[in-house]
Amino acid sequence: MVIGPVSAASALAWLDYADEVIEELGAMAPGECFTTPEVLEVFRSYVTSWRSSAAGDELLWERDIPAEQVEYHMHAFQRVAEVLDQRAEERGMASPPEGEDFYAAILQGVLTALDAEGPSSAAFAEHLAEFWPGRDPLA
Repeated sequence: MVIGPVSAASALAWLDYADEVIEELGAMAPGECFTTPEVLEVFRSYVTSWRSSAAGDELLWERDIPAEQVEYHMHAFQRVAEVLDQRAEERGMASPPEGEDFYAAILQGVLTALDAEGPSSAAFAEHLAEFWPGRDPLA
C-alpha cells in the first residue's frame, strides 16, 4: 500500500485529530465505545507510523500489508468514520480541513492497493468507494 506523496502539514493536521479521537475513544467505558481496544491499538500504530513518515515537506508511506489485513482494518476504520461523520453532523465536530488531502490520500492508497489484489479485494474496494461516510463516491 502506498499513501502519498502528500503534504506533511496536511498529514500532521489529520494525525493530530486522529490522536484526539483515539484518546477520546480509549477513555470510554466498556460497552460505551463502539470499537475495541485492539482496534484502537491498530489505529494508534498506523498513526505513529504515518507521523514518523511526515518528516520534511511531504509524506510518502509504503508498506506491504496482506489484503485480508487491510480489509479487516478498513472495515473497522469505516465504522469509526461513520460514527465521526454522524457526530460532525450533530455537533459540528469534524476533522480539520487542513488534513483533508492526507485523509483522501489514505483512502485512495487503500482503494488502489485493494483493487490490485484480485476480484474479491477489488469488490471490497468498490464497496468502500461507494459507501465511505461523508464522501461522494470515491474515484
